[in-house]
Amino acid sequence: MRNISSKYVFMITVLWEVDAVYARNGVKCGGVLSAPEGNLSTPNFPGLYPPYTECCWLIVVSEGSTVQLQFHHFNLEYHEECEYDYVKIYNGASKDEGNLLGKFCGTSLPPQLTSSWHVLAVHFHSDKHVGSSGFYATYRKDICGGILTGLSGVITSPDYPDNYPNNAECNWFIRAAPGSTVYLTFTDFQMENEGCNFDYVAVFDGSGAEDNQVRYFCGTTKPPDIKSSLNELLVVFKSDFNIGGRGFKAYYYSGECQDTFTSVKGNITSPRYPDLYPNNINCHWNIHLPAGFRIKIFFRDLDLEERSSLTSGCDYDHLSVYDGEGEHSPLLGRWCGREIPPSLMSSKNKLLLVLSTDRDTASKGFLASYIGVVPINVSCTRTDFHIQIPSQSLPQLERNHIYLGMPSCASQISGTNYKIYARFDTCGTEPQKRNNTSVIVSVLYVDFSRGAQEDVHEYEIQCEPKKKEASVHILSGADPSQMNGLAQNVPDSQPSEAEAAESTDRGQDGSDMVFISICILAGVLMLIAVVGLVLL
Repeated sequence: MRNISSKYVFMITVLWEVDAVYARNGVKCGGVLSAPEGNLSTPNFPGLYPPYTECCWLIVVSEGSTVQLQFHHFNLEYHEECEYDYVKIYNGASKDEGNLLGKFCGTSLPPQLTSSWHVLAVHFHSDKHVGSSGFYATYRKDICGGILTGLSGVITSPDYPDNYPNNAECNWFIRAAPGSTVYLTFTDFQMENEGCNFDYVAVFDGSGAEDNQVRYFCGTTKPPDIKSSLNELLVVFKSDFNIGGRGFKAYYYSGECQDTFTSVKGNITSPRYPDLYPNNINCHWNIHLPAGFRIKIFFRDLDLEERSSLTSGCDYDHLSVYDGEGEHSPLLGRWCGREIPPSLMSSKNKLLLVLSTDRDTASKGFLASYIGVVPINVSCTRTDFHIQIPSQSLPQLERNHIYLGMPSCASQISGTNYKIYARFDTCGTEPQKRNNTSVIVSVLYVDFSRGAQEDVHEYEIQCEPKKKEASVHILSGADPSQMNGLAQNVPDSQPSEAEAAESTDRGQDGSDMVFISICILAGVLMLIAVVGLVLL
């Protein structure tokens, strides 16, 4: 086992500023605890702790391990917000509020807490009134396993990425807030493969009490992503007496640090927004919409740690957006500080937001809104609009929920598409002058409303008749002031070549034939007039 460098402990001690904290003459508490296990308590425990006391303990174990803290007695002055006497537990050396694991007072025992790295800090404060018996707690270094209550974290087999030891057993109990779920994603996996009878990872959907909720994994095939049905997940690692492997590495996300959005629009915020987000988290938010959709996202607020003064890059806390469902997808951008990102459009129907923070300097975070852009294909002739939307993209809508200008101009179902063919003199269409060019404009409505909740998305349909060029722009649906922009057609939503040729030819035949007929009729009338004049 690696020993803790005295130089390293000294550096952390200086950072923590915990030389010796005296409540008054003769009262001493706090300090650096570097043994593999130990205990800590309030001054004079189990007697009354003194007033005006500040005690800070910094627990430092060997790198690669974690710290487990367990309270056995707890009795402090109670206040609803713990403003008088309290204990604060920090995940790391920094007393930044983003590292705060919990603030406790009263007589209820705090839960067992596990740090996400090898440093944990405990801060005790008392005011001038109402002393109590205080607390007694023990800690221990844990090379694997523990109770994990953070919003996100990493778990690995012992000694990863080196081969794990024989005869090892580790249990990680991941607990999210009530009403939340836990996601588990494996990024590396290599273990003995003999039917999972010897070395294995077992994942229980819950506390492990029900055997029918367990899945076993072994070999070299990476397990699939796992989502708990409730707010608890148990991960068990077991190895036998021979034949090891590299083991595994996995990330977990829980509570407000992860979500998958499937509704056609929504809002996403950093954890605890607009209060400070936690430090040392890695949060994932996925947006998955039906095939054919694209996703437009815009940011209303961004306040993260500033760029590095050395590299000018977002090296500390940053928000990344990926054009797809994973971090292997193309990166659309990475931002930090107070630089509001521009509105972004996905190339397909999936988008991923990742917030990564380091171990200090938390800020307010971010607020983002998104809207699904309906895959609309629009073309026009000199006299009418041709609009098509793949019906598979809007399976929950009736045809009369899609209309041009007014409900009486509702779409029709033709094959696998919703279609609207409308002349320019119908369906609320009107001519306008834009950039000294005559265009025909109307509004397409897609009504997602359910019950009393109104949700109508509007798209401006535009045609330049002379060139027979059409375009579509999203007008509203989430925030009209933010959502203006081109809603370009998605390749998946384009009609087949036969359909495109059919609709284009039909439009061209209709308008061109009318135009040619008028020209022929005018020529005939002119010829008749000339003949009449000659005869006269």
